[in-house]
Amino acid sequence: MSRSKSIDLSGELTGVINEICRFSPSFGHIDHERIAVCIASNRSGGRGATYGKLVPMRFRQGSQVVRHSGRHYSMPEILKGELPLLYLIYFYMPKFFDLPAREKIRVIFHELYHISPDFDGDIRRMGRVKVAHGHSRKSFDSSFSGEMEAFLGHISAGPLMDFLEMNSSRIYSGFERIVGLRMKTPRPVPVD
Repeated sequence: MSRSKSIDLSGELTGVINEICRFSPSFGHIDHERIAVCIASNRSGGRGATYGKLVPMRFRQGSQVVRHSGRHYSMPEILKGELPLLYLIYFYMPKFFDLPAREKIRVIFHELYHISPDFDGDIRRMGRVKVAHGHSRKSFDSSFSGEMEAFLGHISAGPLMDFLEMNSSRIYSGFERIVGLRMKTPRPVPVD
């Protein structure tokens, strides 16, 4: 079997996200130009895992500054072209890529659902105490389960599904060059 020249994992996942946002009404507010998809590494094996994460680039209600312990902090500005990014989404190699296609889609929908409905750089706030997921992850995931099923049907026999069905060993053996955007997770920095 001959190997293809290269694959851009960030580019492929961006294509999946763009199609989700185009197809699924709950994600129509997302501007893909203000999001970057990154590839991070984690070890395979072991129980439990992080498959993906969303990093918001702003604070509550889109504020660029937050006060914590008497100091003010902001997130570093990262530009995509001339626009500041509002969100970074990380997917982990190999754990995310070794999931079945359906689970990969669930993880992508889960991370996208964290994005604020106002698309202001903040997260969707689900509760007063458990802000990110509300009272349970299962309930959080049920918020988008119908649209996820419809999307799976929409892509069932196409190139997006072909990509999602590849696991890490198939990616490593099938491509001479594997690329993706790698970026250290940005952290808040003190401001004067």
